Amino acid sequence: MGITRKQFLKGVTAIAVGSVAAPAILSVTSPARAAGQGPVKLGFLFDQSGGFGEYGLPAVHAAELAIEEINASGGINGREVEAVIVDTQSDTSRYVSMARMLIGRDKVDAIFGAIGSQDREAIRPIAHAAKIPYFYPTCYEGGVADNWTFCTGVVPEQGFATLIPYMVEQYGANVYDLAADYVWGQLSTLWLTKYVSIAKGKLVGSEAVPLNVSDFNSTLGRVQAAKPNWIYSSLTGKEQSAFFTQRASLGVNIPLSDFVITLAQAGGHRRMKSPVLAGLHETFSYLEELPGERNADFVKRFRAKFPDEVFISQPAQNTYVAVQLYAKAAALAGNVTPIEIVKALETGISYDAPEGTVRVDPKSHHVSHNVHLGKVAQDHTLEIVKSWENIEPFWLGSIGVDLTKKPESRQYSPLDA
Repeated sequence: MGITRKQFLKGVTAIAVGSVAAPAILSVTSPARAAGQGPVKLGFLFDQSGGFGEYGLPAVHAAELAIEEINASGGINGREVEAVIVDTQSDTSRYVSMARMLIGRDKVDAIFGAIGSQDREAIRPIAHAAKIPYFYPTCYEGGVADNWTFCTGVVPEQGFATLIPYMVEQYGANVYDLAADYVWGQLSTLWLTKYVSIAKGKLVGSEAVPLNVSDFNSTLGRVQAAKPNWIYSSLTGKEQSAFFTQRASLGVNIPLSDFVITLAQAGGHRRMKSPVLAGLHETFSYLEELPGERNADFVKRFRAKFPDEVFISQPAQNTYVAVQLYAKAAALAGNVTPIEIVKALETGISYDAPEGTVRVDPKSHHVSHNVHLGKVAQDHTLEIVKSWENIEPFWLGSIGVDLTKKPESRQYSPLDA
């Protein structure tokens, strides 16, 4: 990491002087924390039921595995780690109330979680106001710049920038966009437009699809009429997954692509019957089938604890990594004081994750990833057709964001570039 604990503590002492206390209504200083006693309490907000439930449950299990392993190794600085886990039930209003409960009642030292971007944006300001670290482990549309938030998922400059040129080169210039009609899909369309243009391609159609839509017959008719060379999808959730079944039943064989959602996040190639997803191309940094000894060992440990899990997803691995990064930062800081955790993470701390070594970018609070492009076969086996090593999350830094120098709390879009 290039910095010793002694050097780190000397620097963070100067930074902490004059820092503003959290609002009284969201007080995060418990007697146990102030005295450095009792367990380290980590709060987890994940959908374990509802439309995003199948995405959130593997992440909860990964958090439990990480905490079990940390405690078996002596805890965090000799203190036991305690998880406070809440089922947010795919309900944004519940995210808000439960985040406040974790901070105000449970006095957690950090918060982890959220699947949907709308839920992240509901709880991120709460953690920011309370001045405690918040870790978002899901791939997303990018652009969040918040000095209390750390994102361990893949972002567009890692996923879109690799996928789009490949699809244009392999299948042709014309693409049809199917976007989930909320912040994830809306900003994904902007990123898709940007990278299609760079690749000398063309959008021949774009639709914003509400999350509760499950009938895609008319949509598929419009897609076929537009005659694209390939389709890009940011569809997500249980209702919208019907698109894939209906596409197959109507015999629409236009090549299909997406970024992380259908395979690495939802495990659709295991949950859906073959050959529904045949021909789908997807970029991701992690899924259970990823080759390599490090991932094989992780899968073995995970499966020993949770043998009935349908799929070990990318959000699961990213949650596991986030907890381990928190523990590593606390070891460097020597305590779990929130500002010192943030500054420890901003040293460029790294972790040897199941996917490979990841590193926190100090400027943006996102992490580097190895990225892979997978293609689904007729029997739903997955072929990795191309890989890129150690792609840095460079975009926020390229537009001037540096959270080590200027605190922020906003989300940028490609329109801000």
